[in-house]
Amino acid sequence: MPQTMSRQPRPLVRTTVFVLLFVLGCQATLSVRTASAAGSGSEAIQGLGSYFLTLPYGGIKMAVAVLGAVAGGMGFVFTGGDKATADKIWGPAIGGEYVVTPQHLRGEKDLHFFGNPPAK
Repeated sequence: MPQTMSRQPRPLVRTTVFVLLFVLGCQATLSVRTASAAGSGSEAIQGLGSYFLTLPYGGIKMAVAVLGAVAGGMGFVFTGGDKATADKIWGPAIGGEYVVTPQHLRGEKDLHFFGNPPAK
């Protein structure tokens, strides 16, 4: 008797897609100001906070960068080797910051998920 496969996505897949769409739906520049509003806190707590926030943020950023690299390569191939088109995809996707630092948590520095497009 053949088994039928369910069309329901798994919870991890649904969660990953939701988080990815949420991050991509945010503006290109994110600024985390909640830690500075609550007080400076100790350096150790801010270091741990930045470490534990970097784990999901860095993973999502790496996934976007890899997908952007592939999409830029496809853009390069499908436009007949037009590097300007590929750079317009690679710049924002691969650029940006991959690590959350204590300066981001204190609000001293903005956290840029996407990089700047190349200058003309």
